[in-house]
Amino acid sequence: MQPPLAAFLEQVLATAQAGLTYSQDPFDIARFEALRAATAALIASQSDLKPDAIASWIALDEGYPTPKLDVRAFIQNDDGYILLVQERSDGLWTLPGGWCDIGDSPAGAVVREVVEETGLECRAVQLLALFDKHKHPHPPQLPHAHKAFFLCEVTGGALLTETDETQAAAYFPIDALPELSRHRVVESQLRCLHDHVRQGLRHTLFD
Repeated sequence: MQPPLAAFLEQVLATAQAGLTYSQDPFDIARFEALRAATAALIASQSDLKPDAIASWIALDEGYPTPKLDVRAFIQNDDGYILLVQERSDGLWTLPGGWCDIGDSPAGAVVREVVEETGLECRAVQLLALFDKHKHPHPPQLPHAHKAFFLCEVTGGALLTETDETQAAAYFPIDALPELSRHRVVESQLRCLHDHVRQGLRHTLFD
């Protein structure tokens, strides 16, 4: 989907979800359900997914619509190289991380993701940045997400060559990055975080 269409459909889905949350009139509820179904069909027409699959994904989120939270770990070795993992889903590289689960704190979630995707144990020591995905050059993607980037320090474990979610993990210099999974992280973010850490700045970046 092109950015204007993706942003429009996101707003339509948010409107329909809010309507289903607060409406009492059965006719209004039916209209919001029809609006959501039509939006799912339109999204499916712009992708390889079937309308039923899109509708099932949309139905997972209930209540007042809010952005999801994606957490990412920024880890460097002694040479200042950045730890990246290669995703099985697209074969591209990103910072270790993923969605923050129910019951997780953001810092706890990023530590868990690092263990699951790299085999390394770590601790989160600083919230480097909290970014709105819409304000960075990610490809259009639903749902709307905020991205929390944590500086993490390795405390143990051993770097794994592959896991259930990743097929490789390695450290890269900032000027020799592999092809990135741009839904998850973009080069401008890595450069921004790299400079922030190199300068020893303690404030949190945000949009």
